[in-house]
Amino acid sequence: MSGPTSTGKTTAAITRPNWTVLTLAFIAVVLDGYDTIALGLSVPAMSRDWGEAPSHFTPALALTSLGVALGYIAVGRLTARHGCRNVILVAVGVFTVGSLLTAWSGSIIELSALRFMTGLGLGAVMPAAVAQATALNPARLRQSIAVFVTMGISLGALIAGLAGSQLVSHFGWPSVFIAGAIASASLFPFLWFGLPDERGAIGQVTPADAKHSASVARLFDPEVRARTLVLWGFAFLVFSVFYIFSSWLPTLLTSYGFSTGLAPLGSAALGVGSIIGAGILIVGVLKFRLTSVLVCTTTAAIVFLVISAFLGPDKALLLIVFGGVGLGLQAGMIGQAAVAVSIYPHRTVATGVGWASSMGRLGSVIGPIVGGALIGLGTSTSTIVLLSCVPVSAALVLMVILGRMRTAADDSGDVPTTTSAPRDHALRS
Repeated sequence: MSGPTSTGKTTAAITRPNWTVLTLAFIAVVLDGYDTIALGLSVPAMSRDWGEAPSHFTPALALTSLGVALGYIAVGRLTARHGCRNVILVAVGVFTVGSLLTAWSGSIIELSALRFMTGLGLGAVMPAAVAQATALNPARLRQSIAVFVTMGISLGALIAGLAGSQLVSHFGWPSVFIAGAIASASLFPFLWFGLPDERGAIGQVTPADAKHSASVARLFDPEVRARTLVLWGFAFLVFSVFYIFSSWLPTLLTSYGFSTGLAPLGSAALGVGSIIGAGILIVGVLKFRLTSVLVCTTTAAIVFLVISAFLGPDKALLLIVFGGVGLGLQAGMIGQAAVAVSIYPHRTVATGVGWASSMGRLGSVIGPIVGGALIGLGTSTSTIVLLSCVPVSAALVLMVILGRMRTAADDSGDVPTTTSAPRDHALRS
C-alpha cells in the first residue's frame, strides 16, 4: 500500500509536533469511539423494533468487544510488518464497511457476526494511531500525545451519545450506524494522503528485528514483567465496569423513566465525563505522576457510583452523576495506554498498548455479559451500580501498587534497556 513517506528523521531529532499526524490519528480514534458504543445506545430502540428483550443483545455486545480485543492483540505484529499507516487505513476501511452493513442487519445472529467483524477494525485503530503519533512527534511529549490521541475514544462516545439521541428519535436506530460509516468513509482519503510511513522515523530494522520487537515476550522482560501484569489487571477491571455502563446505561435509565429517545443521553453523560477525565490527565501529568492522577480518578469513580446508587428519579442529576462515573472510569482507560507508552521501548509501544488494551477488552467482553445477566434476572439498577464498585475498588488497589513499582524502578534506574528512543523525562508516569 503506497503513500507518503517519512522525512527520515529519527524520533530523537524530531523537535516540533506534527499536527497533521496528531489530528488525523485523533480523528480516527474519535470515529473508533463513536462506533464502539453505537450498538449500546441503539439497543433500546432495536429491542422495541425487533420485539426482543434487551438482554438478548448481549451476544452482539460481547462479540463487538471480543473482535476489538483480537484486533488489539494482532496490532503489534501487523504494525511491525506493514507499518502503522497501512494498519490504520485497513482498520478504518473494515469498520466503515462493518458499520454500514450493521444498519441493514435483521437478526441477532446477523448483528452479532457483523459487530464481531467491525470490532476487528476498531481494535486495530487506537494502538496503531498512538504508536504512529508518538513515533512522529517529540519524544518528550510521548505521554501527553498518548493521552491526547486516546482521548478521541471519549469524544467519540460523547458525539455518539448526543447525535445518537437525535438520530434514533428522528430517523431510527439504523441512522446511527449509517452516520458513522459516512464519517469514517469521508476521513479515509485524508488518512491516505496525510499519514506518512513512520518506519523511517524510528530507524530502519530488519523484518526479523521488527518481529522480535513486536513479540509479546518483550512485555515480560525482567525489568517490565511485574508492571505488565499489574497494568493488565487494572485495565481488565476498569474496562469491564465501564462497558457495563456504556453497553447498558441507556437500558438501565429506562427504569428511571427515560424514553428510548432520551436514554442515549446516558452515553452522552459518560462521554462528557470522559472528556473531563482526559483533560484532568493531560493537566495532571504535567505536575504529578500519572499513576497518582489515576489513583485519584479511580477513587472518584467509586464515589460517583455510590452516589448514583442512592439517587431518586431526578433525570438531570442522574446524568451529572453518571458523567462523574465516566470521568473516573474513562480516565483509567485512557491512562493505562499512556502508562504503557512510558513502560515499553518505542518499537514495542504498539504491542504494549495493544495487549494492555486487549486485557481491558477482555473485561469489556465480560462486563456486558454480566450486566445483561443481571438485567435479565431483574436486578435493580441501584444493586448493579453497587456491585460495580467491587472491581473498581480492586483496580484502585492495583494502581496504587503500580505507582509504588514505578517509584521503585525510577529510584533504582530500572528502565527498559532496549529502548530505541529517549525516555519521556518531562512527563512522569
